[in-house]
Amino acid sequence: MAGGGAGILRGMTGEQAMRELIGSWLAEEEVSEPSGVGPGAGEGGGALAVPPATGAEVAEAARRLALREFDGLPGEAPPELSALAEALVIDEHPSAAYWTTAERADAVRWVALLVHRFGEDGVQELVAELSR
Repeated sequence: MAGGGAGILRGMTGEQAMRELIGSWLAEEEVSEPSGVGPGAGEGGGALAVPPATGAEVAEAARRLALREFDGLPGEAPPELSALAEALVIDEHPSAAYWTTAERADAVRWVALLVHRFGEDGVQELVAELSR
């Protein structure tokens, strides 16, 4: 990883460290246009190339993918993955600004579990599923 992200994490814990690390990665990338999601989310857009959807639709798709080939009751994903899922998937969805707090929390939970079980491949599968 360029930029020495590990040095950023010294003295930080949990969500703050994750957000700082993600921020350092994003700062290293060239961005031609703002995503329009996150702090300025009301303007629409988003970095994920998916059509608009409700939070419930995103959560259901993530749940279905996260639980495939799984027997038993799912556990919770580590808290760090919830922060990652929120920052890199949920905040980048073009409709996220319009979701209720409950929809958002449910989507974060299932996307984090999807990432926990399948990593980046799970996110790519979610994007493909949401694009259908």
